[in-house]
Amino acid sequence: MPDFPKAYQMRDWKTTARHFDQFVFDQTRKGEFLPLLWMDRAKRVNPTDGFALPTYVGDLRQTHQTNLHEAITGMAACLGATLVGIDKSVWVPMLATHFHEKNGIGLYLNQVGTRGDSFWYDLLPSLLFGHLYGHYPDAPGFRRQFLSTAETWLRITDELNDDFDHTGYDFIDRKPVDRGWSEADVAAGLACLHYLAWNRTADKRFLEAAQRCLRWMDRRVVNPYYESLAPYGAYASARSNAERGTGHQTAKFVEWTLKGDNPRKWGAILEEWNGTPAHGLIGSVYPEYEYAFAMNTFQAAGVLAPIARYDDRLARDLAKWILNLAANSRFFYPDAWPPKQQSSFDWARRHDPAFCIPYEGIRKQGTTRRYPEEDHMIRGALALGGSTNPDKDMTLTADDRGRVRYEGVVEIADGLSHELIVVLRHRRLEDDVRVYLKDKPGEAIRFKGRKRDDQRLALSRSGQVRVVIEADGLQPGRDLAIHDLVVETRFPDPPHVGGDATVHGWGRTDLGLYGGSYAGFLGALIEPTEVEGILAIDPTATEVIPAKAHPTRLFFNPHDQTHSVQWELGDSEVRVYEAIGNRVLLNSSTGKQSFAIPPKQAFLLVKTPADQPLLRENDRLLCQGIVVDYRP
Repeated sequence: MPDFPKAYQMRDWKTTARHFDQFVFDQTRKGEFLPLLWMDRAKRVNPTDGFALPTYVGDLRQTHQTNLHEAITGMAACLGATLVGIDKSVWVPMLATHFHEKNGIGLYLNQVGTRGDSFWYDLLPSLLFGHLYGHYPDAPGFRRQFLSTAETWLRITDELNDDFDHTGYDFIDRKPVDRGWSEADVAAGLACLHYLAWNRTADKRFLEAAQRCLRWMDRRVVNPYYESLAPYGAYASARSNAERGTGHQTAKFVEWTLKGDNPRKWGAILEEWNGTPAHGLIGSVYPEYEYAFAMNTFQAAGVLAPIARYDDRLARDLAKWILNLAANSRFFYPDAWPPKQQSSFDWARRHDPAFCIPYEGIRKQGTTRRYPEEDHMIRGALALGGSTNPDKDMTLTADDRGRVRYEGVVEIADGLSHELIVVLRHRRLEDDVRVYLKDKPGEAIRFKGRKRDDQRLALSRSGQVRVVIEADGLQPGRDLAIHDLVVETRFPDPPHVGGDATVHGWGRTDLGLYGGSYAGFLGALIEPTEVEGILAIDPTATEVIPAKAHPTRLFFNPHDQTHSVQWELGDSEVRVYEAIGNRVLLNSSTGKQSFAIPPKQAFLLVKTPADQPLLRENDRLLCQGIVVDYRP
C-alpha cells in the first residue's frame, strides 16, 4: 500500500455513523421503501418484542409483511451507534428477537428458522452480542443470554475437537455441516468468544478453550480466512500474548486477514482499480472477480486496530493500513461517484441527502450479472437447487425419450459487452448439450467433446432474451446439473459500485444497511489532525473485550518530512509516554501540545496522571495498576 493514499480525501466517519443511526431508526421517514425500520412482535424464538431492519434498502425478502431480518444488521446498527456515543439502551434489549430460546438452541443466530449451516453467519451474532454486552452489561436478560451463549459454543468447541474444516454446525442434530467449502476461521472467532467469556466470568474452562483454538491457529499452515471471523482470532492472540505471556503468532493471524492467500482468495485489496485507489479495502481478491465489501472493511479495521496497543511492533503497519482503508472507504458511498458508475444513485439522491447509506461493495471489473427471472420447462422436468451459492443452480431431468428443453427469460443490463456463462457439472463428454438464445439457434454453446465444465458465449445486445438449454439422446431420467446460468455485462469506466441485491433479484437497490451499520467502527477509531493524512487513531475505542486503558492515540506520518500534530491533554497535569519507542516525551503538561513525528514513522502516545509513578511489573509498565506499555 502507499504510505499516503492517492487522491486523498477523508470522509467524516463519526458524522456518517451518526447520520446513519438517525436515518435507519427514524420511524417517521416517508418515501419509497421508508421507513426502513419496523417492529417485530411475532415472538417466534422467544417472548421478546423487537425491531427489524432490512439487509438492503428496498429488500424484497425482508419487509414488515415477511417479518424476516438479519441479526448482523440490527445488532451492528446498535453497536456502531454505541461506538460513536449514541445511547441505544432502549433498543438493545429488543435484539433478543434473535436469541433462539424456544427451540432450545440458546444462541443469538442470524435469522429466525436457521438451525446452522454457515459458521460465519452463525457465530458473528454471538461476537456482536458479546461486544454489545460490554457496553450494556445491565441490559435485561443479557447476563443470562451471555452465559448461555458461552456455554453452548464451549460445548460445540469440545465436540469439534480441533476439527474446524467444515462449512458450519447443525445446532439441532449437533453435528458439523459440509457444503463443499471450509469456514475453518471459525476457530479464530471461537478463540475470541471464549477469551471474552473468561474475561467476564473468570471460568478457566473458557480460557483453556480459547488457548486450544489459538494453538490450532498456531499450527495451521493454510490460511483459513473465509468471510469475517479471522480478525477476531488475531485480536484474541494479541490480548492473550500481552496479558498472559503466551507466544501465539499474532502477526501471522493479521496477515491471514490481509494477504488474500486463502482458498477463497479473501483479503485486502492492494492495487488501484482503473485509477481508483482501493488499497486496504477487504473482500474478494480473486483475479477477474475482485470485489470489496463495506461490512468486511469496516469490521476488520475495528477488530484489528486494538492490536496496536497489545503488540506495538505491529502499530505502524496497522496505522498505515487504517489510513488507506479509511480514505478509500469513501468509495462505498454514492456521493463519491458519478451516477453512471453506480446502481442506485437516484434513490440515494432523493431520500438520503447526507449519503450515509453505503453500497454493499465495489467491483473492480465493473460488471453485473443477470439470472433468469422466469423458468419454463418445455421437455423434461426442472428442480431448482437448494445451494447457498447465489448462482441459480438447477437440475434438468430428461423425459422418457431422453430429451431436455429449458427456456429462461433474462433481462440483460445495458453495458459495453455481454457474455452468456453456463456451468454444467458432472456431465459426460458425449452428451449433446446446447445452450443458445432462442432467436439465434445457430450461435450455440456446445458441451459435446469439451473438457471444461464452464463455457461462454459473447452476446451483442441488452434487453430481454430467452436462453435455451437443449439436449437429445440422453438416458431417460438422466439429470443435467446446471451450476450457473447467467449473463454478465461489463459497464464502461470501471470500477462500478453496487451490490448483489439487484443482480440476484433480492432487492430494488444495492444500498446495504448491513454494511452501513459497521461504519461506527471507523467513526469511533479515527479523528483527523491539523496535518492532512495524519490521523489520530484510538486503539481502545473498538475493543471487543472490555479493557482498562489510559487515553491512547496512534499517529502515523505518511509524508517524506517530519510533521507536528497536536493532542489535547486536558486541564490536569499529565505525563505523555510513547509506547513504540518506550520513552517519556513529557513529564508534566496540560492543554494542547505538539508532537513532531518523523517521516514514515508512528507514535503510540499514552497519557497518564503526572503525579502517579510508572512501575514495572512482570515485563509491563503500569500506572495506577493499568498497563501503559506491554513491551517496554
